[in-house]
Amino acid sequence: MPIDIIPVASTNEVIRNMPVKFRALWDTGATLTAIKPKLRDRLQLSMVRTGSTAKIAGLGGLFDADYTVLSLRLRENFEINWCPVYVLDYSVDVDIIIGMDIIGMGDFVVCNTENKTSFSFVMPPLPDKTDFTEKARLLNK
Repeated sequence: MPIDIIPVASTNEVIRNMPVKFRALWDTGATLTAIKPKLRDRLQLSMVRTGSTAKIAGLGGLFDADYTVLSLRLRENFEINWCPVYVLDYSVDVDIIIGMDIIGMGDFVVCNTENKTSFSFVMPPLPDKTDFTEKARLLNK
């Protein structure tokens, strides 16, 4: 799914707040949101200096990762500002992996109607829990 990344931590003042479209993977199996080093370099992102790196477990083992911040524009007038993102050289062919640190901020629903998978994400979470049990029970009678 394409999203706009706004490189708020870019060292390049020309591109610092300019949205750029990238391919995103929404990954409920990922705890954290991550970008590849080549994206960090392309957007000239400064890293947050904490004095230590995070240990992140994933496919292929345990990795050390530093982080930076981005703003994400998911749709027109729907931005998540100043999100921490970890820099990892993962094998999936997408620019950014959106993990549960962001997905957990709202409600995330996956549907498969007529063999076409779609999803919806809304923030903040809605007060009512989404539950398809009753609809399924009626359809399956």
